[in-house]
Amino acid sequence: MVMFLITCDIEGFETEDYLIVDFHNVYSIHYDLLINIVQKQTKRIRLLPPYREHLSQAFARFFMRIGLPVDIPPFK
Repeated sequence: MVMFLITCDIEGFETEDYLIVDFHNVYSIHYDLLINIVQKQTKRIRLLPPYREHLSQAFARFFMRIGLPVDIPPFK
């Protein structure tokens, strides 16, 4: 699944094109490394709450899908 984020017009973080979030490639890093990176940055761009929740819900729906070898029979 792929989601598109609109362009950013915040001064210093401008993007000319849409940003793409691809859930097919998930990476992980150690928490301490993440904290170290965040502390070195003076400013960083983040999604506002309604959009952040929408993105996390989309990732959850993508990640929790289970592929069964056969279809589940209809309920009778």
